[in-house]
Parts: sequence; C-alpha cells; structure tokens
Amino acid sequence: MTQPPTPRETIAAALDDYWLTTDPSGPFNTTQAATQIDRYLNGFGYTITTTTAAELAAPRCTCPPPSRANVAVTVLLALACLTGALASWIRGEQGWAFAAIIGATALASEAGDNLRLRRAHR
Repeated sequence: MTQPPTPRETIAAALDDYWLTTDPSGPFNTTQAATQIDRYLNGFGYTITTTTAAELAAPRCTCPPPSRANVAVTVLLALACLTGALASWIRGEQGWAFAAIIGATALASEAGDNLRLRRAHR
C-alpha cells in the first residue's frame, strides 16, 4: 500500500480497512476504529498531538483584518449617530435621541472590535 498524501486520506484508508476486517453484523466499536486510525497515522509518519490551553485560547480567525477604510467608516457612522442624537435631544425628540445613542454605541463597539483585530494581526 502506498502512502496517502494527506492525513484525511490516511484516516479514510484506516476506516476502509477497519470495515473490511471487522464483522459487518456486529456493533461499530469506536475504540477499535480509533486504534486502527492511530496505527495507520503512526505507520505513515503522522502524529496525533494534543492542543495546549494557550492554543485553545488563541483566536482562530483566519480572515483578513478589517481595513483602515472599514474602521474609518464605522467611526464616522458612530459620530453621525451621536450628532443625530444631539440634534434630536435639542429638538425635544427623546425617542429618536435614544435610538441614535443605541446606534452610536453599537457602531463604536464595532469600531473598537475592528481596531483590536487590526492590532492582533500585526
């Protein structure tokens, strides 16, 4: 048998072999299947490692960081909402002022998150 090029194909080959060598009418034994997969992976030079707590806590986002334009537009929209809130408050329309304050808060939070993501990707 030749070495499969990827770990996924190695696992598939191990499961195929497991299905061919076990009784099909019997129950599926996950421990035996895992042992078979581990044997195949080790036999082909792959290793199974555990992740540390630091690796689990690290952000896993592989998306590109927000652009400067994205951050700038979000900040400008937050400022526009604050201006609208102030204008509404001066005119005595407290309902619209409250709605604008909620929008400004959400946009400011989004801008803060975007800035943190930009700094984390440096």
